Amino acid sequence: MQTTDLATIALRQIYRNKRRYKGVLIGISLGIAGIIIILTMGGAVESDLGNNLELLGSATIVKAYFDYSKSSKKHGGQYFLRDVEDLEKLPGVRHVSPAVFSTYEVSYNMKKMPGRLLGVDEKFFDTIHIPMAEGRRITNDDVAWKNNVCVVGSTVIRLLMGDDPEPLNKQIFIGGHYFRIVGIIGGVEDPSYMESVLIPLSVARSRFPGMYEIKDIYVRAINWDVIEELQHRVHEVLVKNQPGYSEAMEIRVFSERIRTIKHAALIVKLFLYSALFVIVILGGLGITNVMLAAVRERTKEIGLRKAVGATEEMIMNQFLVEAVTLSLVGALLGIVVGTAAVQILKIALNTSPSYAMFVISVLGGVIFGFVLGISSGYLPARKASRLDAAEAMRFE
Repeated sequence: MQTTDLATIALRQIYRNKRRYKGVLIGISLGIAGIIIILTMGGAVESDLGNNLELLGSATIVKAYFDYSKSSKKHGGQYFLRDVEDLEKLPGVRHVSPAVFSTYEVSYNMKKMPGRLLGVDEKFFDTIHIPMAEGRRITNDDVAWKNNVCVVGSTVIRLLMGDDPEPLNKQIFIGGHYFRIVGIIGGVEDPSYMESVLIPLSVARSRFPGMYEIKDIYVRAINWDVIEELQHRVHEVLVKNQPGYSEAMEIRVFSERIRTIKHAALIVKLFLYSALFVIVILGGLGITNVMLAAVRERTKEIGLRKAVGATEEMIMNQFLVEAVTLSLVGALLGIVVGTAAVQILKIALNTSPSYAMFVISVLGGVIFGFVLGISSGYLPARKASRLDAAEAMRFE
């Protein structure tokens, strides 16, 4: 009997006994669908996570600064705007922003407090990820036109203005200059920003003594996968540009946060894959059980076939094909469910999963279904093929 004939007979058996096979088909289809969803969407979700600045915080930042204790020269070093331009050309870089800082007294209506004054450009807010609770950020026009505007932390507002319901557009006094508040910083990873005043970089460098030299440069990587390589590239560029200051240069990454996030993601993945593995294995055991039951119910049929000349190989092939067909039907149902779920999640999560990974997961589902059918159906098929014809025909 040809394989196509055996497959046709197997499909008829599955249809006739669909109630018996329903639980097995559901288990296999859910397992295969889950595998397709996780393999296809997992990479896209992880990529989105790797691009999520709010979740990652400083994890994908490379910070270039100077450790003057390591310098043997009187002048430990400084960075220049050309360094920023060169770093922006590196692969894997999303944003680059220089910063200057100092401590100045900040006052408003006779109230005073020591404040951390930072001179930044318009890219600093995206590089560090500083969300705004109210108002706007410092813009490119503010930097270009040296506007006396500032973005302040909520602690500064609270200490200087109390419960003022409208702090925006009020003016604070810093180092002999008035600055109009255009924005208030929201929740940030580093609490020191809540006690800071951010002004345009050009204003800080031109109007505040000691804030001209750029000592810090922040580089935001596109995701966590490139952070280590980017660290080395940043070091190479800065040392090449300023070899005389190289001994005091420090290029820092915040890798501990990446390891923590990756470890958490790995635990979730292992849990999901383990759960899917258990579901599929239970489906395989279900195939074994229903096929053993089928052998018992069809014992007389097996004896009759052997009596008219069927060999052990023919009997074994019949039950193996039936088990494989059952498993493949479940796998195909899982592929349909998985494909529909991927399309729904793609829209819901607004992400772009890998088409190649989807194809691989579908092919993997078919192959896995085939292997599961053979491994689960072998024992019942072997038992059926070894039945004695005379005893089988007398079976009640």
